[in-house]
Amino acid sequence: MKAATIDNLRSTLFFAATILLILFMQNVRFALAQGDSGWQKKWDTALAQAKKEGKVVVLGPPGDRIRDAITQGFTKAFPDISLEFSGARGGELATKVKAERDAGIYSIDIVISGTSTADAYFKPMKALAPIEPALILPEVIDPKNWRDHRLEFSDRTTRLNLVFTTQNNVPLILNPAQVKPEEVDELYKLLDPKWKGKIVVQDPIPSGTGNGLFRWMWHVLGPEKAKDFYRKIRAQAAAVDRDQRRQIEWVAQGKYPLNFGPGTVMYQLEKSGLRFGVIPEFKDYGAYLTPGFGSAMLIDRAPHPGASKVFLNWLLGKDGQTAFSAGMGYASRRLDVPKDHVPSYWIPKPGVKYWSGYYEEDAKMSADQEQFLKTLFGR
Repeated sequence: MKAATIDNLRSTLFFAATILLILFMQNVRFALAQGDSGWQKKWDTALAQAKKEGKVVVLGPPGDRIRDAITQGFTKAFPDISLEFSGARGGELATKVKAERDAGIYSIDIVISGTSTADAYFKPMKALAPIEPALILPEVIDPKNWRDHRLEFSDRTTRLNLVFTTQNNVPLILNPAQVKPEEVDELYKLLDPKWKGKIVVQDPIPSGTGNGLFRWMWHVLGPEKAKDFYRKIRAQAAAVDRDQRRQIEWVAQGKYPLNFGPGTVMYQLEKSGLRFGVIPEFKDYGAYLTPGFGSAMLIDRAPHPGASKVFLNWLLGKDGQTAFSAGMGYASRRLDVPKDHVPSYWIPKPGVKYWSGYYEEDAKMSADQEQFLKTLFGR
C-alpha cells in the first residue's frame, strides 16, 4: 500500500475516532446527570428561587408574533414568574447591554439572538456566563433529543452561545409583480443594469442578516471578487437600511422590487399578510446556513439567577422550542419539535451548496473585509 494511501487512512481513522470520542463523552455526561438523583432537587431549588425573584428579563428577536409566543408559552407554564421580554435587532440588544454594564447596571438575564451577535459583541465585552451549569432537566441535556445527538455551540471551545435552530438563510426577496424569479436566481444577475436603483440592501456592517450575507460572499467568491461585487452591489442599491421589517414592507408594497438580505422576520410578516416572492438560494453559489435569532446566551451577573435557569430549561425543552419555532417559523434542533409549519424556503435542499458560517471562527469579518465595507457602507 502506498505511503500516501496509508496516511489518508490514518487521518480518516483519527477523525472518526475523535468524533466517536466526543459523542461518547457527551453521552457519559448525560448518563452521569441521569444517574444523579439530585437533578430534581436542583430543579426544585431553582424553581423556588425563581418564584421568590418573581421575574426574568429576556432580550430577543423583534416582532409581535415571537414576543407573544414566548411570553404566553412561558407564563402558561410558570404563572408565578413574570417575563419581561424586549425584542430588537442583535446589534441593538448588544448596545443596550453594554450601555448598562458601562453604567454598572445589570438588569438582563437572558439574550436570544444570532451567533454573530454573540461572538462579535457579547463575548468580547465579557458579558456571558456558562450555560451548561444552568441546564437541569434531563429532557434538555439528553443529547438524543437533539440533532446530531449533541448540544450545539457556535463557540465550540468556550461553549457560551447555545444554538438551538439552524436553517437556510434566504438571500433575496422580490415583488412578484415587478420581478420574475428567473431574472434574479443567480448572484451576478443582481448586477444587471436594469436593477440599478431598485434594490434595498441590508446594511452589512452591524451583526445580522446583511453581515452574514456579505461574509458568505467573501467566503464563496474570495476576497478580490467579493470586493468587486461589494462595489457593484453598492452602486446598484437604491437604499441601504438596517430595519428588516421596513425593507420587507417596501418590497411587498412595491417601493423597491428587490431586497438583498431580507432578514429572518420575514416569516412573521408573511403571517401578518405581507406578500413577496422568495429566492431561497442562488443557482450559481448556493446560500448559507444560519441560526437566525436561534441561539441563547446567559448574561454574566444575571439579576435573577433562579428565574434564568427556569427560563432556559423551558426554552430548550420541547414546549419552549415548540413555542419559539411557531413564533419564528424556524426548525428547532430538537428532534421532537414539529416542523410542518416551517416555510420550505428555510429548509436546506439536497444538492445545494451551503456554508455553515455561524461558528465562532467564521462569525466575525476579517479586518480587511470590515474596513473595506466601511468605506462603501459606513455612515
